Amino acid sequence: MNTLILDIETLAMPEAEIRAKLPPFNAVKVALGNLKDPDKIAAKIAEAEASHGNNEVSEAALHATTGTLAIVGFMDASCEIITQYSDPMTEEQIIESAFAHMLRALDRGMVVSGFFVKGFDLPFIVQRAWLLGVKVPTRIFNAFKPRYPWSESIVCLQEVWLAGSGAQFGTRVSLATVLRELGLPGKSGTGADFGALWASDQKAALQYNADDLACEMRLAERLI
Repeated sequence: MNTLILDIETLAMPEAEIRAKLPPFNAVKVALGNLKDPDKIAAKIAEAEASHGNNEVSEAALHATTGTLAIVGFMDASCEIITQYSDPMTEEQIIESAFAHMLRALDRGMVVSGFFVKGFDLPFIVQRAWLLGVKVPTRIFNAFKPRYPWSESIVCLQEVWLAGSGAQFGTRVSLATVLRELGLPGKSGTGADFGALWASDQKAALQYNADDLACEMRLAERLI
């Protein structure tokens, strides 16, 4: 199968920007359970206020409204060439280049694939495009088909592995688990550590993305 693997790496926006997007803390919404003692109630509310927004900050890189694209990486099965769009390009340039890369692949009759590519990578790119005013090609995402908006030439490896059970039962599985079950080499790290890696060593961060692409290419060779 002539396959183009897509994998993105994302970063959280600055914490101050994320917190500025949050609704104000509302003490009325704090779940107090059966608490009756005024001091305990006050302590519970104070605790909730102190932690307000912490989840949004910790998960910011996972959402297009609070995260940004650091790397959009591709690996071409026909020649095993890795292409990465990243710094010093602007995020708009990264997105435009990524869309152009995918369109060239579709023109060549290639399948664009990746693990959870329809659930994370592509939605993140498309939503960032909307937020930044970048035009989204209808050949990649068709807004007039919201239930099945993606090109038929885009294949999610997680969906393939689940063999229909994901759509039927809402099942999810990690890339690390699938690689382990198939006896394929595992990932070199975790996405949770990417922000720190990017801040300290961008060359290593690019290699992390390249390693992810290679893992997903080996999986694609087994599954499709």
